[in-house]
Parts: sequence; C-alpha cells; structure tokens
Amino acid sequence: MASKLGAIRAITSVASAALTIALLSTGMSTPAVATTPQPAATPSATPTPSPTPTPSPTSSPSPSPSPKPKPKPPRVPRTFPVIRGDHGPLVTKVQQRLIWIGLLTKTTGVFDAKTVTAVRSFRDKWGFYGEPIVTAAVFKRLDVLTHTHGQLPKACLTPKIVICVDMTQRVLRLVQLRKTVLTTDARFGTSQNPTVKGVFKVYRKDVRHVSSVYKTPMPYSMFFNGGSAVHFSPYFLADGYYGASHGCVNIRDLAVAKRLFRVTSIGTPVVIYAS
Repeated sequence: MASKLGAIRAITSVASAALTIALLSTGMSTPAVATTPQPAATPSATPTPSPTPTPSPTSSPSPSPSPKPKPKPPRVPRTFPVIRGDHGPLVTKVQQRLIWIGLLTKTTGVFDAKTVTAVRSFRDKWGFYGEPIVTAAVFKRLDVLTHTHGQLPKACLTPKIVICVDMTQRVLRLVQLRKTVLTTDARFGTSQNPTVKGVFKVYRKDVRHVSSVYKTPMPYSMFFNGGSAVHFSPYFLADGYYGASHGCVNIRDLAVAKRLFRVTSIGTPVVIYAS
C-alpha cells in the first residue's frame, strides 16, 4: 500500500514538473506585480537669456585737418594792364585820375570792386568796350582827360553854388562853397547845333518843358542861354553818346536832374568850358 502511495506521489511530481515546463515554453509566466505610476516630471522653465550688451562705439581719432594752402600774394604790376585784385602804386595812380574825373572818391591802392565799377563806366563812356581792366591805351586817355589834376576854373569856385560843365570830360559838376558835391555824365550839341561855352546864369526853370522847335520833352529844364538849358534827356538815357543835343546840356540821370532843379534858383551861375 505504501509503495502505491509513493508511486502516485512520484507520478504527480513528474506531471507538475512537466506542466511547469510546458507553461514556460508557451510564454506564460507569473503575472508581474503592478507598479504604482509615478507622476510625470514638470519641465523646468527655460531661463530667459540676458541681453547681450551693445558695445559702445570706439571713437577713432579724428584726422588732423590738412593745412590750408597759403593765399597767393597780390599782384603788384609795374606796367599795364592792371586788373581786379592788383595792388600797388600803379593802381593808386589810376584811382587818382578816376577821382579827378568824378568816378571815384578815394584811393586805396587796391583794384577793388569800386574801382572795377569806375573803370567800367570810363571804358563804356569813351568806347573802350570789354573787360574792366586798365590797359596802356585806357590809361593814356584817362591821363589826358585829367591833365588839370582836378583843378576847376576860377569861375566855378567864386560863387556860393555853381553848375560847372566840362565839355572835354563830358561831365557836369555841382560845386558848393568851392567843393564838388555832385558829378554826372553830360552830353552836348553838334557842330550844327553847338553848345556855347561861357559863363551864364539860370534865368528860367520849367519842370515839364517841351521844346517848341523840336517837340521833344525837356523835363527839369534850367535855361541859361536862349533856348539852351540843362535838363534831363530820356534820349541820352536810352542812346548814350550815340546821339547829341540841339545845344542843351543833357543829363541822363533823372535823380540828379531832380536834385539840380531843387537846389538851384534863378540867378545860379552856369559855367561851360573845355578843359
């Protein structure tokens, strides 16, 4: 009986072992113990990058300025021509003669803007057209016209106020107390209708006169010899020295004519001469 029980136990043990092997071979295994799930880790915040500091501009040393070129020394001519910007005794010589002819007021020894204007006026008046420079020919004419060195006839220096007309220089001067206070261009008659030289007096004034013979306007007329008068001429203003008067003394500057008419009176001397 005992031997049968032992055999049964042996058989059961062998069957249990075979079953275990079979289970292992079919992939069955003891169920795994369930694990408690862990909460997902919260991602840490990405740190904000600190701003990169802007580099301050490096100040480069400023370049040293180039030395300015030295100005050329002024030209000091010893012979003609003399031109704008020239300095020296020859310029002074020109300026002195421009003063004597009534186109300049003082000498500076510099061929400046005022000298340019005076030279241009002289050249235009006497037919030297072109740039306002003083050539040998221009100076020769200027020197001849001013050979009296600014001296006026005695008749122009005696009265308190006098109209003094130089037909050689083609100028009219208003002289007060022996001093020239005004100089202006003047135009005269032709050989057929000449302007008479001599010492006269203003005997009549007419601000809006019209010639009864030639039917031409003669504004601001100051009559000194018959029908001859000192007066403003619009034709002289327009034509210059290409025309001529009928014996009068024409003035082309209206403002000057008005001034003469205002300051003169009946009896004012008029001296007409050729220097």
